[in-house]
Amino acid sequence: MQPKLVLITHVENRAVVEGFVPAALNLGYEIWLLTDHGLAHKQYFVGQTQSPDHIIECDVFNPLAIIDCLHTLGVSPDIVFSNSDHLQTSTAMVADYFACAAKNWHVCYQAKNKAAMRAKLLALGLPSTWAFSWSVGHDLPSNMPFPLVAKPREGVASMGVALCQNTEELMAYAANIGCSESVILLESYLQGPLFTLETLGDGQTLHAIGGFDVSLSPPPYFIETQACWNGAICTQYRQQALAQISAFGINFGVCHSEFILTDSGPVLVEMNYRSIGDGREFLLNDVLNFNWFETILLVHAGKELAELDTDTSDALIRYFPANEEGSLSACPMPLAVDHLTHHAHYLPIKSIGDEIRLSHSNKDYLGVLTVWGRDFLSLQATADVLSQDLTWEFN
Repeated sequence: MQPKLVLITHVENRAVVEGFVPAALNLGYEIWLLTDHGLAHKQYFVGQTQSPDHIIECDVFNPLAIIDCLHTLGVSPDIVFSNSDHLQTSTAMVADYFACAAKNWHVCYQAKNKAAMRAKLLALGLPSTWAFSWSVGHDLPSNMPFPLVAKPREGVASMGVALCQNTEELMAYAANIGCSESVILLESYLQGPLFTLETLGDGQTLHAIGGFDVSLSPPPYFIETQACWNGAICTQYRQQALAQISAFGINFGVCHSEFILTDSGPVLVEMNYRSIGDGREFLLNDVLNFNWFETILLVHAGKELAELDTDTSDALIRYFPANEEGSLSACPMPLAVDHLTHHAHYLPIKSIGDEIRLSHSNKDYLGVLTVWGRDFLSLQATADVLSQDLTWEFN
């Protein structure tokens, strides 16, 4: 009998439909895809050679609704998995209910809710920064250490994140983001380079897979423009970063963590208790000596992780965010370049006719260029040459 994988997801995204679904089918799983965007997923998989066995509409933000749905369907899952930021807590609860391998739902919640994350870091005595949860319309503290970073308490993809130099800019930010009923997390601005840590654990051993040195757009926004795999900074500070998230409680499944290297060392910016996104999950699948997606699923199937071969080639990924609004009238086509020393490919994210409205976040990406090989300087030169030919036009 085929093992049953319940794959819980929200909106259609590339990591799920092009990464985890094919990986699950290759592993021989019967896929029950639960989503609150059932029609979009059914439309996507029409004509695809690889698709889930079942696509079920469900309130995936409610773990009780998921459990009820599975009971109604008579499905007893062997694996319960999600790669969604928003759904890790629900998924962990459902997995625990069905006695499947699961993340700790408390840790999932604390990783997703940035205010809870800051509170836990403080309680554990781990490096952190000044933070305050502000319910818009309520009083602000009198001792705010400007400049401040303002962000939605449970935001993703740098959406709604901005640097505010004073109270006036903070009030303008709150009015612009339109969150009169929401909670904004205020944090003192951490100065220094951004780097990431990618980990995978089986509940016993937490493996550091590697990390990225990340370049950002100029303030007041924080759009990632380039990421270099296993750069000098993330390599040097990997063990310190690993110790911090391990102390936090991250030990099962895949996790993407971001740190700022301050004068006093790495300070956690945020944890995404799922696989890294923005195309970098596919880059990892290309450069690692094991299948990224399949290995993650096998952990959720209860398999212990053997020693992982994390020796890789060099790699970088470059993003092209829109800098104007309008209807996209011309854009580059996909390309792939293979040389003896390196590989490169460009993938469009937006298409002709798409209406671009700037969010000042990673959601503004028009396309992504990925280059990997053994000589980083050669990769950088290749990326520079290819970037010159990537142009967009707007109406």
